[in-house]
Amino acid sequence: MAYFQLSDHFASFFRRLNPSATFEAQASREYQSIKALLEDRQGLAAELSPRCFLQGSYRQSTAIYTINDVDIVALCELWQPGSGEGGGGRSYDRHVIFDTIAAPLLADQRYRSKVRYTQTSMCIKVDLGIKIEILPVVYAAGNFDPQKEPFRLYRPERQQWEDGYARYHQAYLSLKNDDDRTGGNFIPAIKVMKHIRSLFGLDAVSFHIECLLHSFPDSLFRGAPADYLANILLHIASKGADTWYGEVCKTPCGDRDIFTGAEWPLESWRTLHGVISKAATLAAAARVSSNWSQAVEFWQTILGKDFFPATVT
Repeated sequence: MAYFQLSDHFASFFRRLNPSATFEAQASREYQSIKALLEDRQGLAAELSPRCFLQGSYRQSTAIYTINDVDIVALCELWQPGSGEGGGGRSYDRHVIFDTIAAPLLADQRYRSKVRYTQTSMCIKVDLGIKIEILPVVYAAGNFDPQKEPFRLYRPERQQWEDGYARYHQAYLSLKNDDDRTGGNFIPAIKVMKHIRSLFGLDAVSFHIECLLHSFPDSLFRGAPADYLANILLHIASKGADTWYGEVCKTPCGDRDIFTGAEWPLESWRTLHGVISKAATLAAAARVSSNWSQAVEFWQTILGKDFFPATVT
């Protein structure tokens, strides 16, 4: 256990880290507006009967600073692999699906000038100050339950349909964050790792950070921030970057390994691992330091002086 818990300092840090209620309200408002437009059964996308739900950091409560993007999945009433047909027997390829989902946005004066996508886009983007990203997906063949996954999404870079698990991924993160497992510290730990990534300008995808931390033992996340954050950093530093990369780290849904070139390039992982290893040394020193000011300075070096205060009033 840390000599100084610095509870007030960490409380102040998380207040600065977490998005304000204003960002939450804007994100909710924009999502509900676009959801209503796409799901309108008399609207321009009605032939695909899309059902919308959220994925990503806003849905998973892992957003930091601001909510600058809202990720929407639009599940269309099509099946793949299989007939690829919607209402009226019309055939729908990826491009027709995107055009159909984009149609009500392009017809609406609020959005038409802000819609962006091409034939190689992963999603339809709508820039409203807050960025909306709409991912059109279809059912897996044989599935008629919108709550059941995987769904199928098109990867333009590989020109193929692949499985997706947005809802299941979210469910696994929520289960890991349960008080009985990690004391509710799993989601905050993800936020801290994303903060370190941003603070040091590292190239790491949020999804990969979530998968990596999900693979860690629940026991590492228990306790006060001065302890569980040190535990997590030291756990990453306990093995070399290449040793980690040589092991298998599955997504929470178990569908793929994140330590592959196609997922997380080795050099990107090495860079993150190097920064985390230095942070682990500082966190370990902060935990055993009997000098209050020194312990604070160690955490300031890890988390940034603009976020982790020198004093708390």
